Amino acid sequence: MANKVKQAERKTNRLQWFLYVIVIPVVFAVTITLVVATIAGVNLFQVAQEYGSKAPIISTFIDDPEEEQLMEDLASHEATIQDQDTTISNLESQLTSKDQEIDELNDQIQTLENELEQAEEARVSREESTSRLARSFTEMDASRAADIITEMEQALALDILEEMSDERRGEILGAMDSELAANLSSSLMRRSDSE
Repeated sequence: MANKVKQAERKTNRLQWFLYVIVIPVVFAVTITLVVATIAGVNLFQVAQEYGSKAPIISTFIDDPEEEQLMEDLASHEATIQDQDTTISNLESQLTSKDQEIDELNDQIQTLENELEQAEEARVSREESTSRLARSFTEMDASRAADIITEMEQALALDILEEMSDERRGEILGAMDSELAANLSSSLMRRSDSE
């Protein structure tokens, strides 16, 4: 039994020796180092994290702030790209609608040009008809021409009278009722003033 007590004392002595010689001095040294580093302005935990993130096996257990920042930046850039893709899609749809609007406006322009061309052809045709009528009235007797012109619409009568020479127009107006001749003469004057 004495051997057992001696062995138990040896084990206790070894444990005490390990605590007093190794553990307590190491804890004391670490505490002193932390206090000195803190006073000096060095963050030992950050330094340990930087060196730990560089070690192959330890780096998997340590969060790297640079890597976290890179991941945040990546997420931010992906969100920006998504926003820009959305903006591009919106702009493309606006471009498509503007292209359609341009096509519709070009069609309207073409239609209006065609209508203008037809109106011009009708105007030329009317002027030619008016010219022929004016020649016909020029060849008629003045009183007969005055009777026919008196029964016409005023706009057509004015067009025909404008096409005639001053002498022939005077003869026809002279053969008309004086009030109607004065009316037509005034209208002819207004037309020549507006041109």
